[in-house]
Amino acid sequence: MTTLTIEIPNDNSSLLSELIKLTKNAGLNVRIDNDEDNLSESEFQSLKNAAEEAVLIKKGLLKGIPVSELWND
Repeated sequence: MTTLTIEIPNDNSSLLSELIKLTKNAGLNVRIDNDEDNLSESEFQSLKNAAEEAVLIKKGLLKGIPVSELWND
């Protein structure tokens, strides 16, 4: 598989539309990432910490919090 990244300014939606049509007609997959929706540094760090915690729980190295205790705040 080869991945091609093309950055298109938000104000050029007609070009984006044409590229999507051309790509889909060729049977290829289209994935659109919008930089405006990126996570902040603190949001990304929280997500990373949560993923690391989930791995530790899955490995049995950390005890998870029961669902019944999550809403006791």
